[in-house]
Amino acid sequence: MSEQDVLSWLHDDSAAARAVSDATELAPLAVAGGVVLLVLLVRQRWRDAVFLTVGVGVVWAVNPLLKRVFERSRPDLWPLPADVSEYSFPSGHAANTAALVAALVLLLHRRLPAGLLGAVVLLVAGWAQLALGRHYPTDVLAGWLWALAWVVLVRNVTKGGPG
Repeated sequence: MSEQDVLSWLHDDSAAARAVSDATELAPLAVAGGVVLLVLLVRQRWRDAVFLTVGVGVVWAVNPLLKRVFERSRPDLWPLPADVSEYSFPSGHAANTAALVAALVLLLHRRLPAGLLGAVVLLVAGWAQLALGRHYPTDVLAGWLWALAWVVLVRNVTKGGPG
């Protein structure tokens, strides 16, 4: 089954898919991340604040650069909105959401319910990008993998003592 076959099978231009895509744009994610950062700062959890800022911020800043390096065109099975970027690999929605979700789960000390909820959020965010035909499956997978790897690396570097 080709990536185009997967997109055709999942195609769904519903209000739900568009709402999920809108909710996982960078602006709403940045608001959520900003609230978490503010809470960490108020609680004087400096190391955790650095972790969140570097872990999530680098993904958000570097992903557009990666798109320019790989220059993979977006799927052209259906018309795309004019406001989407030219390139699709790796998926920014997938990477940006994965970075924030992973950071939140790790800040919650890997609690099982948070991890399961995070996995559901990532799957739904990825589904929306595929259903709308904005990314190939490998774009989404690459976004998840690089963001998760980076956030885990940053957590391992910054976790050395009380937050």
